[in-house]
Amino acid sequence: MMKKTIAIFGGSQEGTYKKIGQKHGVNVLFHSGKTRNGGNKKEFKNLVKNADCVVVMLGAIGHVSMDIVKDLCKKNDVKILFHNGFGASGAIQMGLENLSVNAA
Repeated sequence: MMKKTIAIFGGSQEGTYKKIGQKHGVNVLFHSGKTRNGGNKKEFKNLVKNADCVVVMLGAIGHVSMDIVKDLCKKNDVKILFHNGFGASGAIQMGLENLSVNAA
């Protein structure tokens, strides 16, 4: 079975996300959600395309980035989840729950 992939947008704990993901047997793609002159749409797109689901850290991402991610998820038919708070493990947990629901 292929490893599932969760893309996380927002925050700064890339290492933590990846560690927790590894522990749970999922790949984690990460983007801080910070845009330089809005020029990150391509990066966002690649992450969304390669993810089984996307978790957006609400407290750690700007509206513009969030709108781009939402839009890309809709276009690519990728499930998007919104995590309130900054906890890396909570975000991964949310993604995992969604993946296991969909896998069942």
